[in-house]
Amino acid sequence: MTQDAVIKDEEIAAQAAAWVVRLRADDVTVEDLDAAAAWLSADLAHRRAFDEAEGLWAATDHLVHAQASPVVDLAAHRERRKGIDRRWMVAAPAMAAALAAAVFLAPLLQSAPTVVYQTAPGETRTVALEDGSRLQINGGSTLSVKMELGRRLVHMDQAEAVFDVAHDAGRPFLIDVGESQVRVVGTAFNIRRSAQETEVSVLRGVVEVGDLDRSGRKVRLTVGQAVRRADADDRMTVAPVDVRTAAAWTRGRRAYDDKPLSEIAADLSRAFATPVTVAPDAANLRFSGVLVLDDETAVIGRLERFLPIKATRGPQGVRLERR
Repeated sequence: MTQDAVIKDEEIAAQAAAWVVRLRADDVTVEDLDAAAAWLSADLAHRRAFDEAEGLWAATDHLVHAQASPVVDLAAHRERRKGIDRRWMVAAPAMAAALAAAVFLAPLLQSAPTVVYQTAPGETRTVALEDGSRLQINGGSTLSVKMELGRRLVHMDQAEAVFDVAHDAGRPFLIDVGESQVRVVGTAFNIRRSAQETEVSVLRGVVEVGDLDRSGRKVRLTVGQAVRRADADDRMTVAPVDVRTAAAWTRGRRAYDDKPLSEIAADLSRAFATPVTVAPDAANLRFSGVLVLDDETAVIGRLERFLPIKATRGPQGVRLERR
């Protein structure tokens, strides 16, 4: 590698480290998210450096409880890789002590109460947990929360919520959703659970999505990435996501890029009190665009103008049929 290439590599590493710190800040702005997304998409080397910086942060975060350095020096990290192994060896006794303590604390962990949060279709709710985490829950959702001493547990049924998780390296935040488990320490992300699939979109930080039954099967996501897991084939598909629109429902709108009408109908059934269903011959019609969720009748009217469908109203709600 030439000297110029080395210099460029270290410059990208420094930029990546700075973005990791900025995106984890409490005062991160929409402008920051836009700039970070542009930087990540500009060069594959940016994404690789960012992932490495996030990995370094996550791997060493629980070892450092004092004041954190404002910037992670990835260049020095590359020269000290063996040092990281030594730090893990030093940390091993503390980890063993924590494991032993967990045995004695088990009865206390089991006594933590479970709190169920439920919203009706058309209702949204913001919940502040005792650890400082915040949940924005979409309509037609049910989830339960159990705040144990050594971990924070959430179970989601058919639901959608944005999680802004308070940082606590010693108390991971676990979300059981469908056949997956989402594991975080401190970050922000949107989870959408439907009858057929689970989708996790990362708005800030790092999220690990694994399998409830197979611990070795997992994917690691950073800001601007999403994973979809369909129940039918059990595949996990990772793709880029626009952080500005991934949780747009919290601002009264939905953004779609070539999505089936069946998915849009499910979203509308959360957003409004009257359920929306789709006839089988119209379920796979595709739609791209932004829907403002101001009024159900108005939204349905916009869909009728864009797609070859007609809406009929009955005792069971609104049904969308092909014209």
